[in-house]
Amino acid sequence: MKIDPITLEVIRNRLIAASRDIRRTVERAAYSPVLYEVVDFSCGILDSDANLVAETPGLPIFLANLGYAVESTYKTIGRDNLRPDDVILCNDPYNGGGTHCPDIVVLCPAFYEGEIRGWAAFRGHTVDMGGIYPGGWYSNTTEVFQEGFRLPPIKIMVEGKPNEDVFRLIRANSRVPDAVLGDIRAMIAAVRTGSKRFCEAIDKYGLGVTLGALQQLLDQGERMSRAAIRRIPNGTYSAEALLDGDGNDDAPLDEKLRLKVTITVENEEMTVDFTGTDRQCRGPMNVPEPSTISSARYGFKIITTSDLPSNEGFFRPLKIIIPEGSLLKPQFPAACAMWPTPTTTIPDLMLKALAPAIPDRVRAGHFGDSMANFIYGTDPRTNRYYVCAEGDAGGYGGKPNDDGECALFSMDLGDTYNVPAEVAEVRYPWRVERFELQQDSGGAGKFRGGLGVRRDYRIIAHEAGLTVTTDRVKYTPPWGLFGGKDGKPSITVVSRNDGSEERWRKISNLPLAPGEVVSFQTGGGGGYGYPLEREPEKVLLDVINGYVSSAKAQEEYGVVIDETKMRVDGQATEKLRNKMRKDGFPNRE
Repeated sequence: MKIDPITLEVIRNRLIAASRDIRRTVERAAYSPVLYEVVDFSCGILDSDANLVAETPGLPIFLANLGYAVESTYKTIGRDNLRPDDVILCNDPYNGGGTHCPDIVVLCPAFYEGEIRGWAAFRGHTVDMGGIYPGGWYSNTTEVFQEGFRLPPIKIMVEGKPNEDVFRLIRANSRVPDAVLGDIRAMIAAVRTGSKRFCEAIDKYGLGVTLGALQQLLDQGERMSRAAIRRIPNGTYSAEALLDGDGNDDAPLDEKLRLKVTITVENEEMTVDFTGTDRQCRGPMNVPEPSTISSARYGFKIITTSDLPSNEGFFRPLKIIIPEGSLLKPQFPAACAMWPTPTTTIPDLMLKALAPAIPDRVRAGHFGDSMANFIYGTDPRTNRYYVCAEGDAGGYGGKPNDDGECALFSMDLGDTYNVPAEVAEVRYPWRVERFELQQDSGGAGKFRGGLGVRRDYRIIAHEAGLTVTTDRVKYTPPWGLFGGKDGKPSITVVSRNDGSEERWRKISNLPLAPGEVVSFQTGGGGGYGYPLEREPEKVLLDVINGYVSSAKAQEEYGVVIDETKMRVDGQATEKLRNKMRKDGFPNRE
């Protein structure tokens, strides 16, 4: 059935609105700041064959593998065993979850005239599903059994009634069950709302028109992707990065992990091949296959149709090759708590690989890590246990015609946010002492890399624990492109009460005493183009704004600033830049 363009767009946007209603419900009803403030989740509407047809802004790394959860539900429970008002929950990384144990998937089938016509889907982070330490994100696990309570697809609501056995099991396996179960109830309400909205669309436009529109939306997405691929020169392009590894800094498990991508563009199809990537890790830096696919799709979407809404049709021209038993397709029961670490670099690598072919459509490397951190303990004000889960924002790479953005979350985390200082100090027993951009963290270039962020917490009147996982520090910092310089990498600094300082990339369950300060310091983006080609007045503005120090302006850009008058010394700048070129400082000449 051919649907007229106006009706097609109305249905498309009605389904997008349905997915937004899923989001709004969670934001209003969730218990944990990681959901209602950080927005560490994604939601979408899928057809009965598990194809994504509509989404709302959220974590792009979650969206492209929601279909995997529906497919796993069909295999595990059976399509014929699903009933109206059932709600499905799963978090098993190897059966329906596809990420790690703290990420919960909740699904609600949309029944119409006795058959499943679509799905409302949600995937979001919970603050604790058990595991060896609080938070569910570790650097030193060696098998998935250590990482938390796992549930394959299971009915948490049976024909509209709570499955109390499942609720009791979750309560028994979480350190903060009230928060986790409150969040899960919000997720259930959200997908039930999404399913209802899907059926309301069918009521409005009819079953045949609505299902026909879904197919046309997928076909339209495919056509748009193929047209975008045709604008990329045919060829084979590759890039690789060395990840620092997993384990704790003082007890590493795997080091120098190679991540390699080869992209082949042939007419209107693209192949992303991860052959050459290292074998799976002993530690938790393994990525379940659905998340690798999702990250590759995200990179593909950036390159091809970044300004258009996503659906499954956009990915039909994309072929993904992942070696079996690699860290991007590990074999059960490999640990995978740190799965976001490699996937955060995948879209970056795809842009780097294609930079020679499409230099006007890529950016330099971003800070390249979710900078996940967890602080936990017993709140002395309430005597209740708490877990705070956050990521941190950092700098993005410079672009062909503009500087990189400052203080954005990593590419895979998309539209997430930090916990506001005011909320953190009310909800948790610590004080926010600093929250600022990090001067000189962006890589120098004709277009400068964006700046990272520093955020300091002082622990108040109790003993706490800290887990932090940071990568792209030792071997592959945020890279520059076309003569741009690398950005500053991320680090976490703990200031002890005896005056000593500890610098950590990765550590699980580090004790923090009352009064000690933990400082999360994220990296900046790489620069794009030669620094000596940056306009001196732009460098001056960076100095005035505190983005670049006067010393770095001179050292990296060859710009001499008269600090008494805060203006560029033109003669001294020209002289210094000529000398730097003569001495071999990287430049176009």
